Amino acid sequence: MAYKRQQQPKLTDKQKENRLKFCKARKDWTTEEWKRVIFSDECPFELIHAPNRQNDRIWAPDKSNVQLVELVKHPPKIQVWGMISYQVVSDLHMIDPGQTITGDYYVNEIMKKTLCVTYKRKRKTGSTIQRKIVHNMSHSIFQQDGAPAHHSKKSQEWLKNYLPSFWEKGIWPGNSPDLNPIENVWAIMKSDMDTMALPNNLKNA
Repeated sequence: MAYKRQQQPKLTDKQKENRLKFCKARKDWTTEEWKRVIFSDECPFELIHAPNRQNDRIWAPDKSNVQLVELVKHPPKIQVWGMISYQVVSDLHMIDPGQTITGDYYVNEIMKKTLCVTYKRKRKTGSTIQRKIVHNMSHSIFQQDGAPAHHSKKSQEWLKNYLPSFWEKGIWPGNSPDLNPIENVWAIMKSDMDTMALPNNLKNA
């Protein structure tokens, strides 16, 4: 059989060592322990993108019956930040095009306006965007990757002052999106976008 070649981030020896260290330290964690972790990430979305010419195929009696996909030279893009736990998702924070994510922006716009709102949820029932993010907030662990804004002095100090617990700089292995389950959420969202009518602007997306 022929298989499509898979892609993955190129890892340095140090990154490989850190991944192994992280996984070994948590290889015996129970399901209940992993339920304490709140995973976060940023992700870019391209609102109009070319189809996969290898895999996106349509059954039709003739090539002329296949609807054309209209493309634009510079498709609109938007970046979002979100977080998930084993039972809920946060609201998405929309990052304006051209906005650089600095330590100040991360704390003032994302942590204070989106993370804090999600952490304050009290409901034990309801939809995935209404319930408490974890049952016992005092035992929760906040995860973030190694982006410079996340590990800035301001960000680290704010997290220490306002969150029960988080993985500090150096704990989460760099260049390891495959270890973060929120990547599956991004993949589902991007797949869903392919079946939706195109939005007329970024906000409607």
